[in-house]
Amino acid sequence: MLLSGNRSLNAVAALSGGEGRIARSVLVLAASFALIAAIAAADYLTGYDLRLAILYLLPIALATWKLGGAAGALVALSAALIWTVTFESNHPYSHPFYLYWEGAITGASYLVIVVLLARLRQALERSDERFVTVLEGLRAAVEVEDARTQAVLYANRRFRESFGAAAPLLRDDGEFWDERTLRWYLLQSQPLRWIDGRPALLRVLSDVTEARRARDLIERHREAAHRTSRLVALGEFASAIAHELNQPLAAIATYNNTCLKILQSGATDGPEVREAMQKCRDQAKRAGAIIQRLREILRQPGPAFVEQDLSEVARAALQLAEGEALEAGVSLELAARSPGARARVDRLLIEQVALNLLRNVIEAVRPLAPEHRRVSVETAVDAEGRVILAVSDSGDGVPAEVRERLFDAFVTTKPGGLGLGLSICRSVIEAHGGAIRYEANGARGARFAFALPGTGS
Repeated sequence: MLLSGNRSLNAVAALSGGEGRIARSVLVLAASFALIAAIAAADYLTGYDLRLAILYLLPIALATWKLGGAAGALVALSAALIWTVTFESNHPYSHPFYLYWEGAITGASYLVIVVLLARLRQALERSDERFVTVLEGLRAAVEVEDARTQAVLYANRRFRESFGAAAPLLRDDGEFWDERTLRWYLLQSQPLRWIDGRPALLRVLSDVTEARRARDLIERHREAAHRTSRLVALGEFASAIAHELNQPLAAIATYNNTCLKILQSGATDGPEVREAMQKCRDQAKRAGAIIQRLREILRQPGPAFVEQDLSEVARAALQLAEGEALEAGVSLELAARSPGARARVDRLLIEQVALNLLRNVIEAVRPLAPEHRRVSVETAVDAEGRVILAVSDSGDGVPAEVRERLFDAFVTTKPGGLGLGLSICRSVIEAHGGAIRYEANGARGARFAFALPGTGS
């Protein structure tokens, strides 16, 4: 019943619309022919001295613009015919051909005007149709409202579907939440002049709900990644502390075992006990210094740079590694080609890098034959003025499959190793503006070297 009622209403509306168009057409045609009659009468009464035939273009233009080319052609031919008949009655020609020729020329001129006006009208209609088609096809909601009364002058299909007849209360440009549609919109406004000259406001509303959800999701992921990175950094820092403290603590344990063995042998006093306890004390101080330096690194952006002789740093690292080398049966030697190789460094950090490299190579040559348990530390200055410290051994080298990733975190060739030592070394050297690398030491062995900017470069 409801569907049939809607169809009936639509049929009535279509019928009433058709009747209205017919009435308007009849009215326009009647007005056009009335104007033709008035112009013909005026032309006849003035004796055709004023040549009022040009005024026939008014009813021709009216009919063409309002009703189309067919109606305009009918009015144009009627005007030409009326002009020919009335003009011939007062101005006879020497030959009828001339009258018909002038009437044909007049009618053709009128028809040309009709064709031009019809095409212009069609072009404007198509332009409007294209414009409206584009606006109706937009995914954005578009409306034009009166700048003074806020009355809606135009609304495209998306706007009508989203908001209906009542437009949302729009204020400033930007994103806003619509309670009725439960969607986020981006509002953009632009003042313009409407077709009747009144000031108007063009408003474009783009649905940004999905984009906003994506931004919120990205923000949540960013926060989660930030929390994860903080946990990773905390884990790396804890691993770095464990790795760096392992060396002095292991040395302390070694010296304590030495003291216990000496005491068990019955010697309660002597230079060996005193030396072992002194070294134990030095290693305990070193462990405290490492913790303090790591805390300082966290508090300030970079290391505390002081000019140092890299040969002295290498010598200090050799002394610290001497006990472990003696236990492993490894011989250590220092080859300082440039004793005055100086650089601005953090002494503790660079010394720790050299010590870490020494301990790695000592551990690498430990299982080898005695003649291959040799480790050398070399300092030099290259042609570019950079200070070089290199640690070399005569072991088996580094496996080819891990050479490219040797300085990455968690990459190790040692059973049970954390894979952080060389990664920390690289971070420290790069923080000093230098670089660290690995290369083969001739036919046998490995060479780890780092280069730092010299004080003279």
